[in-house]
Amino acid sequence: MTISGQRRVALYGRHSTALQTATSSDDQVAACAPLVNLLGGRVVATWLDPEISGYRRDRPGLRGLLAAVEAGEVDLIVCESLDRLARDAEDVAWLGKKLPYHRVQLHTISEGRVDEIKFAVAGLMGAIFLKHLVDKTLRGMEAAVLAGRFAGGRAYGYKRVIQLDAKGELVRGLLAIDEAKADMVRQIYRWFAGGLSSVDIATLLNAEGIPAPRGGEWNASTIRGDPKKLVGILNNPLYTGRLVWKRRHWRRDPDSEKRERRYQLRDPSEWIEVAVPDLRIVDDSDFEAVQAEMNARKRTTTSLPLAQGNRKKHLLSGLIRCSCCGSNYTISGKDYYRCAGQKKRGTCDNRLSVRKGPLEEASLTAIQHDLLTEKHVRLFIAEYEREATRLARIDSHEADTARIRLQQLERELGNLYENLLAGIATPALRQMIDEREKEKARLISRAATVDRGVVSPPSLSTPSVLQAQFRARIADLRSTLQDPAVRGH
Repeated sequence: MTISGQRRVALYGRHSTALQTATSSDDQVAACAPLVNLLGGRVVATWLDPEISGYRRDRPGLRGLLAAVEAGEVDLIVCESLDRLARDAEDVAWLGKKLPYHRVQLHTISEGRVDEIKFAVAGLMGAIFLKHLVDKTLRGMEAAVLAGRFAGGRAYGYKRVIQLDAKGELVRGLLAIDEAKADMVRQIYRWFAGGLSSVDIATLLNAEGIPAPRGGEWNASTIRGDPKKLVGILNNPLYTGRLVWKRRHWRRDPDSEKRERRYQLRDPSEWIEVAVPDLRIVDDSDFEAVQAEMNARKRTTTSLPLAQGNRKKHLLSGLIRCSCCGSNYTISGKDYYRCAGQKKRGTCDNRLSVRKGPLEEASLTAIQHDLLTEKHVRLFIAEYEREATRLARIDSHEADTARIRLQQLERELGNLYENLLAGIATPALRQMIDEREKEKARLISRAATVDRGVVSPPSLSTPSVLQAQFRARIADLRSTLQDPAVRGH
């Protein structure tokens, strides 16, 4: 309490998004003036949190306000309503304990003086509001997706369409193909299906100065991504005219209430898929060719890092670095290694070229000398037996995966045929049925092949045979490294 008897008042204002006017927080504070006069207070501080959610506790304005409370500089807090200070039930309850402890009262235009009961009711109402808001938002997003509009971030190869509805409001989520970037998507598919690795493709794109989807440089994960999560240029179903939504459930940090980059992948049965043929960029044949190529490479790269699985075609590619700038030495012409920084980007002054043949022979000789030991023979035998055992389990796992997918396809086809019988015989619906019937046939054929024992892992050999094979391979190391089965590793 001040000497004059006037109570010291701190004002607080907050609004959530830029969709509200930029002066929303200031307007709230201005509206509090009559209440301050009525309470006989004197404003000593004003704290604002513009464009920040009320579900976040780490707001700069709120932190400043509470610091003043803890320092004993405030007798009253005045704001438009309690939900300006907090929306989360836990935060409301926390304020309901903290403010009385420091002998600070809270008055709002909406609720008047906020006592223990009003704090409790506000916490409950905030929780209900949050649940309804989330549900309403998801329903709106789902309706947009079912109407063929995009509810997530814009995918590479597309551009936003500006269109107003009958009320003059912006229609959100409309996309159109960006032909220049769509051509690049098609080129990436052709390169990968033709044998280039995702590392090779990223290198080519960066060398040509083509910006990555989010700016900057391309990398292998941007191109290959993760087939299970349907992320990456080579896995995005949107390129085949299929919009798949609700794949991920984002989590929030309970301390900051920020949405984390981590998320939980939903069960595929919860995903929503809609045909959007106008957004198709890649033909089904090209998409399937890429998927087949990835599956073919996957068998030899299951336990290896991405860059190792995408081994380049030259013996020492990726293993030689420029001592001046640190860039890779890559093949220049037919027979020389040369600094990529100097050759492709012009950012290095090192013009030294190294002849490919002598360098590779010297490297192979040194490797042969180091490998032909009893220790490495034992390691080879142990690793061979481990891998043979692992491969023996793969077909069983693939059969289980195929069976689960077949069950899912049966459910999807059942729903699609119900729509067909109901008279919804659109070309898009028939296309979705055809695609699933084809996938079903492939899975049934694969299961029959495994049942007949056509696909079988290698049998275990005796240690003496394996030792002889190892020594023969190392003795002719260049031929060994040219073997496609070895190069994949």
